[in-house]
Amino acid sequence: MRETFNRQLTELRQELVSVYATIDLALHDAVDALVEGDKAKAKNVKALTRTLDERCAELEDKAFLLIATQQPVAGDLRLIKFVIFANFNLARMSNHVRNIAKTAKRCSGKDVPGQLLDLLASEGHLVYRVLSGCVMAIVEEDLRQAVSLPTLDEPVDDLYRQFFRTLATLGPDDDMDAASRVVMASRMLERISDNAVEVGERLVTLLTGKRRSLDDLADLDDEDLEGLLATRGAGQLAGRFVDESLARQIPEVTIEKTDGASEGDDDGNGAE
Repeated sequence: MRETFNRQLTELRQELVSVYATIDLALHDAVDALVEGDKAKAKNVKALTRTLDERCAELEDKAFLLIATQQPVAGDLRLIKFVIFANFNLARMSNHVRNIAKTAKRCSGKDVPGQLLDLLASEGHLVYRVLSGCVMAIVEEDLRQAVSLPTLDEPVDDLYRQFFRTLATLGPDDDMDAASRVVMASRMLERISDNAVEVGERLVTLLTGKRRSLDDLADLDDEDLEGLLATRGAGQLAGRFVDESLARQIPEVTIEKTDGASEGDDDGNGAE
């Protein structure tokens, strides 16, 4: 019975990472669709986010079912709580990606001011850094990486404000409707980055066993951070190579394969 529960916890964690990676890749396509005016790509992203919404709903149901049927404690309960809270953020991120895809469809064929598209592409790359940093923190259970997320998010906020300064410089010959839609898409990107930081906050609770602010941990050295780590449950430990494989789908992720890890270590568990 306990072995089954541990396997369910592992699958829960791996599905979370899988959904995260899919959202990240969908965001790449949504931003590209808007910058390139690719209506077909935008349509595909919009459809994908509907599937992601269903996966998020199913993941939440599975998490609450484990609480109801297994009455987990300690590290197992922290893992399930992390999945539930992080899943909420992922659902929000999926919704924001869908809105960017909608903007791409509506702006396709319009003369969108090029300077705004350049800013959007730049903001996208900054957000990808935040997302990859967050998933690396999850997969590697890296407190230091989690603590770095607010710093990675700061340039996103700075660039978002630049959109309004650029919007103010546009003239009567510019398509202001299209321009306004791109500015709203930039807001969606900024919110996606914020959601990733919030996932990092929840990860700290999973890893340390206490609610701690990322800002409060920023001045601690690596030894101090190491001392905060709580005991991990079996659901956190098993099949880590699957998480790494899923995360490496993201272009910006540079996770190295765990030493000694092989597919046999996972006992066949994994998220599709």
